Amino acid sequence: MNNYEWPKGFERTPSESWATEALEELAMKYDTVEEHGWYDNLDATVEQISNAYGSDALLLDYSGGTGILTDRIMREMKHPPSMMIVDSSPKFLRLALEKLRKNKNVAYRLIRYLREEKRLQTLREVVDPLVYEQGVDAVVSTNAIHLYYGLPKTMGSWYDILKDEGRIFVQSGNIRNPNAPKSSWIIDETVEYIHQAALRIVQSQSEYQHLRPYLDDKTYMEAHDRLRRKYFLPVRDLSYYTDCIESSGFTIEGVEHRSIKARVDQWYSFLEVYHEGVLGWVGGAEKITKKAPSTEMVSLRKELMWKGMREIFKGQDSFDAVWTYITAKK
Repeated sequence: MNNYEWPKGFERTPSESWATEALEELAMKYDTVEEHGWYDNLDATVEQISNAYGSDALLLDYSGGTGILTDRIMREMKHPPSMMIVDSSPKFLRLALEKLRKNKNVAYRLIRYLREEKRLQTLREVVDPLVYEQGVDAVVSTNAIHLYYGLPKTMGSWYDILKDEGRIFVQSGNIRNPNAPKSSWIIDETVEYIHQAALRIVQSQSEYQHLRPYLDDKTYMEAHDRLRRKYFLPVRDLSYYTDCIESSGFTIEGVEHRSIKARVDQWYSFLEVYHEGVLGWVGGAEKITKKAPSTEMVSLRKELMWKGMREIFKGQDSFDAVWTYITAKK
């Protein structure tokens, strides 16, 4: 089997400012999710890629973030494909570069937000013409598709960069799948339940009575509800994704779901990074009040988050989350 060769003159790492910036704490904190049990959700995707591709293929890791999927593919496959990680976060992409810099089978491209046009760059604008015209064998998107606002345009860009009969591999723990076990959780929906549990705790326990005036301010609470739904988007049905994929010209090859065991403490350690989005109303979110909350209020937020999680999961150490996997062909 021949190895994929990058076009002559192609730079795996472009000469752009993001590639030389210092590593950011947020990116490094996020990257620790790879050690969490619920990131076993990647196992099925790695299996799918292993069964379909070898070292002669080029795959696009769309919204590849800190390179967790690409790194796992490189470590677990005997003859891994070449991978191009594309992401809109320079901080995350910088960490991916730090982790995989020495691997000549990995390239990196930043998708910039064009403020004047109020849109993200397209793949045609980001990927080098020689690679773009050759096409890629597959596009992979893990734990991200539920975040895409303009999904039809995203699907169209995937279709255009794929070779004939190229494939897409999509998965997310935030798809409402009618075939999933009723007892399983959609992972981001836990945030709304944590919020509701925190409200009950504040209303019922005297030690939190100083927070009750927040609850009486309808405008204030509604603003924080909107903020929470920006951080954690409302869950959409599986049919929304399959319809969009098919209307973009793809043929669905398979849809499956898997239950993934998630430890409560590990999910908490992930969510506490986004405490402003989860329980920003405790002390006021800076995005709304224009004033940073005190360290005491931030600590209280996290305390209530943990108590809320213990309540909704009934004191159990883990819960079952459901991931949905979609494969389709051009």
